[in-house]
Amino acid sequence: MKTLPFIAFMLTLLNGCSLFQVNTNLDKKNFTEYFKPSSVAVMDKNQVLDADGKPLGTVEGESCQSDNTQPVPNIADAQTDARRKAADLGGNAVVFSKCAPVPATDTCIASLVCYGQAYKIKENN
Repeated sequence: MKTLPFIAFMLTLLNGCSLFQVNTNLDKKNFTEYFKPSSVAVMDKNQVLDADGKPLGTVEGESCQSDNTQPVPNIADAQTDARRKAADLGGNAVVFSKCAPVPATDTCIASLVCYGQAYKIKENN
């Protein structure tokens, strides 16, 4: 019956842990914003034309290195920022035309910007 004291100890320990609260940056307010870019597909111009996409406007996304401890700017982060902005316009697709480094500013010692066009594509049901 050595397992009975162990089980009692574990139950007491687990019960004590229930008093702890877990904090995360994925609260209800941020949840939608966090996953917004995943609702926007990256397409090429021919795919958008085949899908009869409606243009919504131009978007640009930036990847900024604010200081030397930050990662260098990259295309993936810049495109993710642009996809978020396409979703804000009501789009579900974006066609990128180009990405280019831009001169340093007061807030970014290095940055990269990607330019694109946001589209609303009819979803097939």
